[in-house]
Amino acid sequence: MSRKYSIFITALFCAFIFGFGIAHFILPDREFSEQENTYLAQFKAPTWKTVRSGQFMEDFEKYFNQQFPLRDQWVQLKAYSERTLGKQENNKVYFGADGGQTLFAHFTKLSREELAARVGFVNKLGGNLDVPVYFSLVPDKSYTYPELLPANAPNVDDGSTIGMVRELCGDLLPDKSQPWSELPPDGAVYHVTYIDLRDALSGTEDSFYRTDHHWTTWGAYQGFVKLMEGMGMGAEHDEEWLDIKVAEDFYGTTYSASGAGWVKPDSIYRVIPEGGAKGNVTVTRYPEGEPIEGGLYYPEKLAVKDKYAYFLGGNQPLCIVRNPDAANGKLLVIRDSYADSLAPFLAEEFQEVHLFDLRYNNTSLKKYVADNQIDQVLVLYSANNFNTDQNLFKLGL
Repeated sequence: MSRKYSIFITALFCAFIFGFGIAHFILPDREFSEQENTYLAQFKAPTWKTVRSGQFMEDFEKYFNQQFPLRDQWVQLKAYSERTLGKQENNKVYFGADGGQTLFAHFTKLSREELAARVGFVNKLGGNLDVPVYFSLVPDKSYTYPELLPANAPNVDDGSTIGMVRELCGDLLPDKSQPWSELPPDGAVYHVTYIDLRDALSGTEDSFYRTDHHWTTWGAYQGFVKLMEGMGMGAEHDEEWLDIKVAEDFYGTTYSASGAGWVKPDSIYRVIPEGGAKGNVTVTRYPEGEPIEGGLYYPEKLAVKDKYAYFLGGNQPLCIVRNPDAANGKLLVIRDSYADSLAPFLAEEFQEVHLFDLRYNNTSLKKYVADNQIDQVLVLYSANNFNTDQNLFKLGL
């Protein structure tokens, strides 16, 4: 290596280290990353307590990483580099076998014992209530599109989570050849009816967004039909309702984590029956405890990164959709964000749909059902969210 080349490499290295270091302190901190769809860490001044405990350095490292200059561009560069090297994932996101156009976030698997504890909360809810309680999990995109997964991808939904949940709900009689440790306990009492959505979504094109973990409007429709069937109700709907495109530049949360800048955007569709809805649908939101008028759709959200918030306006503790002309009574849905795009379908069938999010709502469910004269309850989660949500214990309170 020549002396000039050594000087050049040293100067380049110093310019990189010190240049980006100086830029980090000169440039203003960002509060939110549109690319990653997340709030970024902010600088926390040191105190004697945080310095002694080491917490200050942990906070500062997180702050420095998230506020690093050109962070979004570096994330994308890393994704391109991984793909060029033949790797099939980046930041816990798999690149699909369709040229990396379909993205799969890692799926979190639990043991039977861990699932049993979570299902136990649902079963306890059913035991606390005097109305029918239904339970359903939306399978992960990796279960629905296994042919698009990279070969031997380990962190995917193979259907075993929902299979075990069905058994734990008493929906299936286990094979007596299994070890006794694998069977539900003798004398177990089951208080919920499980509705399996796997067949409704499996093999169906466009059930999930390619760039996001949520199901599409079409996927929500397929799930809706199966849910209504499982609840003993028929629902007649025209599939042409789903042909109203409202956006064609949607990049979801899976894309945000992946850095896969080569992926084409998704389109978002809404439900508009010809001639309008069956009834006079109104929406009341409770974002901070007090009721405010809302809507099924929020067009202004189509102008921001998180376009899925177009449905119901995004996450909130409670939202009530009313349709006095519907045929059925009051339904309480204990839900995650998958219910947002399902709500317009439910609004056609129920006079009231109460969307209750355990992450932001600590109200007693038993009291809520009694106070609001709820006729039936649906616990609806995506399989991955059910495996990771830390608020399920509220079901049994």
